[in-house]
Amino acid sequence: MLSGCGKSSTSEPITTTKFKTIMEEKGLEVTDKTDSAKDHSYQEIYVAVDKEKYSFEYYFMKNEKSATNVYKYAVDNLNKTYKENNSAKITENENNTQSVYDVTASDYHCKVIKKENTVLYVTAYPEYKEDAEKLVKELGY
Repeated sequence: MLSGCGKSSTSEPITTTKFKTIMEEKGLEVTDKTDSAKDHSYQEIYVAVDKEKYSFEYYFMKNEKSATNVYKYAVDNLNKTYKENNSAKITENENNTQSVYDVTASDYHCKVIKKENTVLYVTAYPEYKEDAEKLVKELGY
């Protein structure tokens, strides 16, 4: 199925409803985790999981500053985990529309993407990295 092909990464962030729909169509279990938020800067938080392959956390924030804080927190945690790991490949790219932090290590592939007031956090087992990346593109990131 090629429904995600051709989507531009400069498009508007998707709604949490669209995130939930896409992920459920792909067979992932989607949970609303909004009530678990520690403060009120989170509008909505959804987590989509395939326990055998990967997980996607989608943070829909009240504003871009809050999304930046979530992005930085995730990146800091990944840095603490993988900075000393010589086999881990870490890349970070920023442009006008989004920030992307990517780690590929022997145990996991992790990606954090901030676009406007949203953050997408992806964790995948290495053998499912390609499948996870396809889903990221399908989500418009």
